[in-house]
Amino acid sequence: MRWLIILLILSLIGNAVGLFIAYKFYRADKALKVNQNMLEALNEHLTKKLIFLHHSVGQIWLTEGNLKAALMANGFSVHDATYGDEIGQETDVCHWLPKFRNDMDKIFKFDKHPNIYYSDGAENDIIVFKSCYPNSNIVDEGEMPGDPLDKKRTVANYRAVFENLKETFENYPDKKFIYVTAPPLVPAETTPDKTVRARKFNEWLKLEFVPQYREETGLNNFYVFDFFNVLADEQNYLKKEFRRVETDSHPNAAAGKAATAAFIEFLKDNNI
Repeated sequence: MRWLIILLILSLIGNAVGLFIAYKFYRADKALKVNQNMLEALNEHLTKKLIFLHHSVGQIWLTEGNLKAALMANGFSVHDATYGDEIGQETDVCHWLPKFRNDMDKIFKFDKHPNIYYSDGAENDIIVFKSCYPNSNIVDEGEMPGDPLDKKRTVANYRAVFENLKETFENYPDKKFIYVTAPPLVPAETTPDKTVRARKFNEWLKLEFVPQYREETGLNNFYVFDFFNVLADEQNYLKKEFRRVETDSHPNAAAGKAATAAFIEFLKDNNI
C-alpha cells in the first residue's frame, strides 16, 4: 500500500512538472509569436525596401546569421522570395536572365512568402539575388561567348549571363541590383579545379564586369558582394570553422554572422 501511495505521489509530481514545462513552452511560443508580429509590423514601415532571392543558404543567413535583424536595424525592410514562391523557385545562375526579363514586375512588387505582393503600389528598390553553393561547382571553362541559358556550369556560360543582363539593369537606373556570389563548398562536394574556376569567375565579375558596366552605362546600380570570398579558405573551400559537417556545404551560424558583418559594411561603403 505504501508503494502505491509513493507511486501516486511521484506520478502527481511528474504530471505537475510536465504541465509546468508545457506552460513555459506555451508562454515562450506566445512571446515569440508576439515578437515576430512586432518585427513584421516594424519591417513594413521601414523605408528602404529590399528583396532577397535565395534558397537554403540564404535562409540560414537571414535567420541564424542575423542578416534580417541587421538589415532592419539599418533601415531596410526585408522581403525574401525562396522555395515555393514563383519568383524564388529557381535561382541557379542560368535562371537569372529569363527571371529578370520575364518577372521583373513581380520582383519589384513581391512582399512576402508565399507569393504575396504589394497591394498599395509599393515597390522594392534593392534587389539582392544569390545562387546556392552547387553553382560554385564550375565544371569547365567553356567556350566564349557562352550560352546564358545553358544549365552546364562553365565560366563562359556564367559570364554570358551577366553580359546579357547589362541591358536589363540599364533599363532600371533607379533600382539597385546586388549579386551575392555563390558560397564555397566543403572538399567532399567539389574538386580543386572547380573551386579555382568559382574564384576566377567571381573575380572577373567584381574586377572586370562591374567597372566595364559602369563605364559603358554611366550607371552605378549594379554591385557584387563576394559571399564566396568571405567564407572560403585559401584552397577555395568552405572554411573549417564555418562547416556544419564535412559532407554538407550549408554554412553554419558563425559563417552567417561573419557574412552579415561584411554585408552591412559593404552596403555602407557603397552608400546603399
